[in-house]
Amino acid sequence: MSSPTTSGATAGSTPATPGSPSTTTQGTSGPGETSTGLHARLSWKDAFAMSMAVSGGLYVSFGATVAVVGGLSAMALWAFAALIGWVQNSLFAEMASIFPDKPGGVPIYAHEAWRERFAPAGALATFGYWFGWSAVISIVSVTAGAIITARWLPEATWALNLGVAQVGPAQLIGIGLILLIMVPNLFGAQPAAWVNKVIGVLLLASFAVFIAAPLVSGQWQAPNLTWGLGDLATDPWATIQLALVWLYLIGWTAYGTEMCAAFMPEYRSKKDGKKALFTSGAYTFGIFLLVPFGVGGLVTQQEAAADPAGMFVTAFTRVLPAGPLADVMLLAILAALLMGVNASMADGSRALYGAALDGLAPEQLERTNRHGVPARAIYAAVVMNIVLIVFIANPISILVAANLGYLLAILLALAGFLVLRLDHPEYDRPFRVGRYAVPLAAVLVVYTTVVLVVGALSSELTGYGGPKELAIGVGILALSLVLYLYRRRVQDRLPLLRDPRPTSSAAAVADHR
Repeated sequence: MSSPTTSGATAGSTPATPGSPSTTTQGTSGPGETSTGLHARLSWKDAFAMSMAVSGGLYVSFGATVAVVGGLSAMALWAFAALIGWVQNSLFAEMASIFPDKPGGVPIYAHEAWRERFAPAGALATFGYWFGWSAVISIVSVTAGAIITARWLPEATWALNLGVAQVGPAQLIGIGLILLIMVPNLFGAQPAAWVNKVIGVLLLASFAVFIAAPLVSGQWQAPNLTWGLGDLATDPWATIQLALVWLYLIGWTAYGTEMCAAFMPEYRSKKDGKKALFTSGAYTFGIFLLVPFGVGGLVTQQEAAADPAGMFVTAFTRVLPAGPLADVMLLAILAALLMGVNASMADGSRALYGAALDGLAPEQLERTNRHGVPARAIYAAVVMNIVLIVFIANPISILVAANLGYLLAILLALAGFLVLRLDHPEYDRPFRVGRYAVPLAAVLVVYTTVVLVVGALSSELTGYGGPKELAIGVGILALSLVLYLYRRRVQDRLPLLRDPRPTSSAAAVADHR
């Protein structure tokens, strides 16, 4: 691989200086190459394939939801969260049309909205979003390693003693999977999308089994779909609080289709971004409604509580004969996990790269390799997740903590939509949401604020969080401010609270008609 080239100052371009845009000062781009150094080779179908990993999140944590609140409640919560994510995508599509040359997606749009008012908000959004997406790589990889070990290597009970930590087969397999998935990502978003297309076939086939279950399986029973959120009439706050806490945890998965915005500079046509955001949101909503309905009627809440991770295997064998087909279901779960690692690596690297380009993270991350890929951002995620696998006994605690930053990024972006409409009505918006956009955004801001506050402060109700995870989440956000301070004061020597530089987007042009 050739030496990386700097996306902010390649040969023949004028280096960015304080007070001037730092993202699009490269000069003339090559064929299929954008002004950010990324290659414009993606179609909306490629991004859709990448975002299919979001639907695979059902296999990771839906069983845990059923175990606590029952099948009917879980289905309602997951479908509602996916609907919110789909609706939000329409607002993000408008923001993407304003900044089509911006890699990184939603958190970068939040930065563009807030930088003239309170620039540190961009640092909180981008780093929180990056960690929220990137931290999943460790827990998902270890989960895949545990499945492989339990099913095909049951006698492998040894562990390597590293002195400061012990690493077993599941951890080593997880590290190997991370390194394996890293390879196609280093060659571009299109090869990464191709990986998801291939393994996505198995994922869709398994979903089809569950969707058809109510029609073809005599073991599907409607009474299995139980409501466990409580009684609104007798204890309304307890019911609402439990629902909000689960919506806080589920939102991290259900909103994931906004990742399609992260690849805006890499689309062949700017219309591809809008199509990808709409279709991926619609698909995820449909899957989160139909698959839980099918699975919920095949497994009781008690069975889910006994084995949340194995719930789907149990349900699968009640539609199709057991035996070798159980391995097929395990392969489908592994496919979903690998898709998640792949998508997280692709999306998280663009978010960190975009943050560096916009002066929110150290400038050393402003580099792409000869394939137009932010390789350094990928390496950063890989190293971080290997460290988490080796030193953190329960990576899911980090994942729960990372949810705080991710949902804060979503909130700042939704509020940023309103700020952009108010502060910059003159910006060109090739795609503009209709009259309902402003009240819709306002409602979503209020809703997300409530979910974020109640969920973060009450996550122990689910059994997957508590004060420790909240402290970790706050610490992650504090680290983002430290990196922001270093970039702004040491490397760029710019003011901390406001960004005086004009927007670097080619589309955000005043039109004084």
